[in-house]
Amino acid sequence: MLQLLSADTHVPYFPAVLKKLTGYSEKEAQELMSWLMERGFLQLTTEPEAVPAGSIEQLLPEYLPQLAEGRVLLADEQGFCLGQSGYADEEAEALAALSADIVLMHERHQRLLREHLGFNSVSWGLLDAAGHSELGFWTLHVGHQKFLLVLEGMPTLNRQSFVNLLSVLMRRYLDY
Repeated sequence: MLQLLSADTHVPYFPAVLKKLTGYSEKEAQELMSWLMERGFLQLTTEPEAVPAGSIEQLLPEYLPQLAEGRVLLADEQGFCLGQSGYADEEAEALAALSADIVLMHERHQRLLREHLGFNSVSWGLLDAAGHSELGFWTLHVGHQKFLLVLEGMPTLNRQSFVNLLSVLMRRYLDY
């Protein structure tokens, strides 16, 4: 998946290409692809989507507003705001700093959460009394770097804009 998302061009589907990308036998590679497609992680199209062109600074204003019903922010693990939609500058800076604190808190308590409580998630949320997320902090791992996608309201991550965001982040920050 990393190779597909970080590619500068479209990768056509051929069993030999799939085998080379995965390092699996042709049968194992096909089973993996079927598994990914059944779960909605991968989709074959007759006309591929355009690979995003431009810098991350140019593309974030287009992609971020499409990722949730409310406001959106993307921060790195150091608390630097890479982009946002709907927040005042002061709010964005404070929320980016909070994101860095959440990364540190999660790292501090990761063993408890995963090994003792059985939670394998890396996302956090502020919930209302009914348990609905008001503000979600979604961790995106790109190589050795972490980014937090802060989403207000209902996330809409099942859109091409999320795939494009991941592609842009991977092409810029992926360090195999």
